[in-house]
Amino acid sequence: MQKRRNILAGLLAAFGAGKTAKAASPGSDLERKIFEIPLFFTQRDTVVDFQPNTGLGLQVGTVEGLISGTSIVNFQFTPVSQTEINFDNRAIITDLDGDQVIFKNVGKGRFLIPPLSDTSSPLGNLMGIGGPLTGTYECIRASGKFEFLIGRKFPYRSVAANPARPGFPGQVYVEVYSDIIGGRQL
Repeated sequence: MQKRRNILAGLLAAFGAGKTAKAASPGSDLERKIFEIPLFFTQRDTVVDFQPNTGLGLQVGTVEGLISGTSIVNFQFTPVSQTEINFDNRAIITDLDGDQVIFKNVGKGRFLIPPLSDTSSPLGNLMGIGGPLTGTYECIRASGKFEFLIGRKFPYRSVAANPARPGFPGQVYVEVYSDIIGGRQL
């Protein structure tokens, strides 16, 4: 069996694939998991403050996946049109060991205007403003076991939803993906 692996490794090297495999080989088990598993972590936050006149806000929540712990996000939406926004946010994640990561989170989004509604219900609309968001999480600071992430950018998708009744917090769900697809860094 080992002989077959050596032959395969030699063939891959001959066709240049060995170099790609070596470049993607991680230095730790955590690195290997992050770069081999498409979903890096999920983040679930509650919007606890939003100032519509400035677009500034704050959300707090938790993350699960290859990083598990708490999240705090300072965000700012910049309107591009009635239904589109750009944003430049900062997120800090603290894991169960106390190691931390700060991500610069930039991207764009669109509001679902009007959101889906059930006109047959006397209870009124369910959703106010919200919609899908996409962008990147770029690691700009890290401590402990996450220091190897500094400078890496991770693509993500997200959805934000706020209830139709004012005065109640909105929710944000985020999926952050590995920056390695098919052995190549994005």
